[in-house]
Amino acid sequence: MENIEKNTVASKFVENPYVEMKKKISMNGVFSVLIAILAFAGSSILTDPQSSLKLFLIVVGVCFIIYGLIKIAMGNKIAVCKTNGKVLKKHELLFESAEVSRLKQIVESGNFQSVSSLHRAVGHKAGAKLTLFIDADHTFATAQVSEFIPFDYEPVMNPVCFEGEEVKKIAAATLAA
Repeated sequence: MENIEKNTVASKFVENPYVEMKKKISMNGVFSVLIAILAFAGSSILTDPQSSLKLFLIVVGVCFIIYGLIKIAMGNKIAVCKTNGKVLKKHELLFESAEVSRLKQIVESGNFQSVSSLHRAVGHKAGAKLTLFIDADHTFATAQVSEFIPFDYEPVMNPVCFEGEEVKKIAAATLAA
């Protein structure tokens, strides 16, 4: 029974085999830590212990060091193509729940020009999601359809990979919509 539960849980959360999420150091965090160090150094130079400037520099230093360390610890996540190493940009398009099967057919057939005919989600009616990862050159893309099942989107199909001229057509049809 444990094997059945593990298989169903694993099948619900399909990881994209074409995309790798990497963590990048946040430059805002690094600059914040440097500003904090400068503020602490400036406060140590001041000799008057009653100076409001010294207290201000200490408070600024503490604020910037906390912010900087949090930003460095969390980092920036970027999507990278596993095959060619290019950075990918994530796009999510939301549609009404009734469009899941049509959206799935569009992705499987690669006919993304029909995306504009689908009913886009308005407000809280977003029941289907098309997740696209496209590189800046428009030479590589992946697409996956997910359906909203209370509290989260779950994939209804495996990710599909597109390359070459198809990607330019996909970008033109979906990113303009």
